[in-house]
Amino acid sequence: MSQPESPSPASSGSASASPEATAAVALIRVKGENPEYLVLRRAINPKDPWSGHFALPGGRREPGDPDLLGTCIRETFEECGVRLERSHLVRPLPLAIAGNHMGIPMAVAPFLFEMPERPEVRLDEREIAEAHWLPQDYLRDPANRLMAPMSDKHPQVSFPCIKVADGSGAIWGFTFGVLETFWESH
Repeated sequence: MSQPESPSPASSGSASASPEATAAVALIRVKGENPEYLVLRRAINPKDPWSGHFALPGGRREPGDPDLLGTCIRETFEECGVRLERSHLVRPLPLAIAGNHMGIPMAVAPFLFEMPERPEVRLDEREIAEAHWLPQDYLRDPANRLMAPMSDKHPQVSFPCIKVADGSGAIWGFTFGVLETFWESH
């Protein structure tokens, strides 16, 4: 099977060539010796191109959002009930592109947040099926990484991914790329 490169951040080109982000996601970690990160599994929805995928909380900017950070905070609360505050923001992460393998590329602004303790998660079941807090050591462990066919549109192509601890699937594509970019800059 062919093996594509890991998704790359959109900001790798010149600033003038970077697309403008229209969505934002939150990489949320809980402080600790081995920080945990929140990963959500999207609900099955035939109208959602990312249906059933593991993802970070977030979504598209709406007209009432003051900025992409506001989008990220609003979408996170809507999807999983976690109340992020601007004071939880550690830093913005490099702009990334979602939807490349589907032919619907979209620039997304990821933001890193840190919480002092694990917040309560209340899922909007219309959008989100599951929530997982995964330890950093688990996410970075090479034993939990593999190459696997993940796309129904490209079943012959293997993608780099991280298996989810309970065996319910794998983190791949855009979310994998955001995590990899974060580890490289960390």
